[in-house]
Amino acid sequence: MAASYSREEIRAALSESDPQFSNYLDMETGKVLRVPDTDPSPEADELRNRVMDGYGDRYRYIPGGNAAAADIDVQTWMEAEGL
Repeated sequence: MAASYSREEIRAALSESDPQFSNYLDMETGKVLRVPDTDPSPEADELRNRVMDGYGDRYRYIPGGNAAAADIDVQTWMEAEGL
């Protein structure tokens, strides 16, 4: 597990409004991965497969759509994920 998570990246992921992307917290690095859901390239496909293979253990989904996400939203999400 990462010693610290990028709270600013998590906040940005919670604010994500582009439906072509999903965001996941990488528990090993503490960074957020922005995954292109509709990109047909082999690189994007490999990234999606890697995230799905590690989902729950290494990667945690961050739901977007909260344009006004603030520190409290980050804290709430982290607590819900047990972080």
